[in-house]
Amino acid sequence: MKKIITLALVVCWVLTSYSQEIIELDETTLNFSPTGEIVFEDYQNGVLKVKETYQHQFQSNAIAFVNENFDIGRYREESGNLDGNIFITLRSPKGQLTAQFDHKNQLVNTNQKFKDVPLPFDVRNEVYAQFKGWTISKNRYFASGREANIDKEKYIVYLEKDKSREKIKITPSRSSVTGVATIEKF
Repeated sequence: MKKIITLALVVCWVLTSYSQEIIELDETTLNFSPTGEIVFEDYQNGVLKVKETYQHQFQSNAIAFVNENFDIGRYREESGNLDGNIFITLRSPKGQLTAQFDHKNQLVNTNQKFKDVPLPFDVRNEVYAQFKGWTISKNRYFASGREANIDKEKYIVYLEKDKSREKIKITPSRSSVTGVATIEKF
């Protein structure tokens, strides 16, 4: 008798699960386009202001931000410099990027200066390994390069422990042979 009741319950449960009606929904498209905005301020001196869509958008990859959001053709028209090299400075609350464009509207070189940039994971771990017990109070990031590449970069990091302070210079390595970074007291 127990087997018949158990079998009946299982059959009811299976039939109930098959009786569920399937509802098909229309296809939904989600778009996420976090593009910032560059506000033209001073055409004569090439000073531009960055309006970020989300926090740290500009400083996380400044060169890509310029390539995606800066219209060099419009800038040439507005500034009156239709042929020749153009120097621009893009500023945000955390720093700036200075870029040079040639007469073909190609990016020639860049210089970046930012403050309080998160250190790369491997570099941060190496700093904490060499300076155990110290905390990073602030830092500055400097980078320069040709075209869309970064050729030179360094971090100036300020460390604190109790009432002591240290200032170090970190140069991230370009190859894994020399380690993650070169750290020296500044």
